[in-house]
Amino acid sequence: PNVMTGSPHAYTQHRPFARPRLMTPRITSSASPLLRPRGPRLVARVCLAILAAISICYAAYPGQELRGVGRERAVSGSVSFRAETFRRPGRVAGVRVRSSAVDNELSAVDRMRNAGMAAAAVTAAEAVSKAVSMRKLEAPDLDKTFIVVDKDDERIGKVDEVGLPLVYDKELIQQYWAKQSGALNKRWTEFLGQSVPFLTKVAGYLITGGAAELQKHDVELARDARIIMEKLGPTYIKLGQTLSVRPDVLPQAALDELAILQDGVKPFPTTTALEVIERELGMPLGAVFDEISEEPVAAASLAQVYRARLAGTDQYVAIKVQRPGIPETVSKDLYVLRRAAEVYQGLIDRFAPQQKTDYVALLNEWAVGFYTELDFTNEGKNQMRLKKLLQEEGVPDVYIPHVYEEYSTRKLLVSEWVDGIKLSQCDPDEIETLIGIGQECFLTQLLQVGFFHSDPHPGNLLKMTDTTKGKIALLDFGLMASVKQEDIDLMVNAIIHLANKDYPSLVDDFIGLNILPADCDRTKVVPLMDKALSPYVKGGGAKKYEEELKKMYGIEDSGRGAVG
Repeated sequence: PNVMTGSPHAYTQHRPFARPRLMTPRITSSASPLLRPRGPRLVARVCLAILAAISICYAAYPGQELRGVGRERAVSGSVSFRAETFRRPGRVAGVRVRSSAVDNELSAVDRMRNAGMAAAAVTAAEAVSKAVSMRKLEAPDLDKTFIVVDKDDERIGKVDEVGLPLVYDKELIQQYWAKQSGALNKRWTEFLGQSVPFLTKVAGYLITGGAAELQKHDVELARDARIIMEKLGPTYIKLGQTLSVRPDVLPQAALDELAILQDGVKPFPTTTALEVIERELGMPLGAVFDEISEEPVAAASLAQVYRARLAGTDQYVAIKVQRPGIPETVSKDLYVLRRAAEVYQGLIDRFAPQQKTDYVALLNEWAVGFYTELDFTNEGKNQMRLKKLLQEEGVPDVYIPHVYEEYSTRKLLVSEWVDGIKLSQCDPDEIETLIGIGQECFLTQLLQVGFFHSDPHPGNLLKMTDTTKGKIALLDFGLMASVKQEDIDLMVNAIIHLANKDYPSLVDDFIGLNILPADCDRTKVVPLMDKALSPYVKGGGAKKYEEELKKMYGIEDSGRGAVG
């Protein structure tokens, strides 16, 4: 399973919950090869299609006068590329894509090919967008998630003061969406205004110079993406934080830039935080705490933390306060991302049918997890449950802070204060001494108790100052996942078969875990497994594995990309 989402399905090659395929026109031309995908041009076509689809989605919201909402121009070598998204009252939205030679180096054939790709993308994207807009958008189902949500009958089915469910509920989320059409349309417009120019720039680099041109500008694009996420707010900052620890998904330049989002979130005013604390406690601050820090000791996309001392004691605690208005903002953003995922999936199905990743399922799993992270009551229960399980399993040198449930609510979490240093701030030699402890801790969670921390980035792991309690402290239990015993057994089998290089048996394990379809071609899969996984079995860590793969596939080490 992917420990960031807890889902073994989101990244798989087989979609066990496949939806009916979108019926889009198949744009081909026997007379001209310009519209046929081949090599790097396929990537460019997909980018153009995304741009077109995003702009066309404006048509779903009549009455909005939007003119030139997204413009971007990219110049690379001999080509100037410009795309403009637009919508005029009474007319369908669209995208204008123009490519012209800056000098005479660009051939007429290349110019025709660019124009042909753009025309094909726009036509197909319009059909996809219309098909998506005709379907009722449904919130993710809980029966397809591995995320742990609260099972308290007193909270299930209940809503807060703005109509949002206390515990994730598909039907109640959809009811909230139905009452927020104007706000959802506004948020969609804001999303398009930020994302369209960026995607246009990406497409421009791909068209003008392919992957090499894209890599040449990777630092610039990463910075642009990070700034856009900051402008769009907490949901997108959280998404950026999630991606910042995924070297298997993004190149190093993007990881470095998105890592800024881990600690660079601007805090909200302390006066506002104190008001939230008193409102959630239902009593004056002084009735519970003798002192509290004047400024937050940490600020994140969803909440910020203060250090305080419980009244009449020497016990210091961490007070996690939710940002005001976060549930409403996140709920609207999840609608926007869900809609965008539907369009993107339709385009992938049309332009790259060999790509079987279910992006809607991936977004759904992330959305359920993200909404659940807003429930601090659930987080407190997760924290105490894992504390008890690890104690029962006798896991050494790992400490989980105590939660003061009597002072905690859905928007407020009060837990034991722990002094320590984030692993991200420790020297490599210090981290090396803790690797075995961390391995034991997380393998126990995943392969023994089936209940595991799904957000173990370095900021959530502390090297403890007081080693009498433990050497590593785990923090932030808002995102936890569970695994059934049959899946645990299959994962254990897969590890054994991998270690023994028994790839035919590993195929069986992957089929059982829904990572591979039952009808996969074993004659092709087994040799590929041997080639891809044997370097991993040799050991030596991720860097060594990357070196082996680059050597195997003849990839030059530019120091800028990631293998995965």
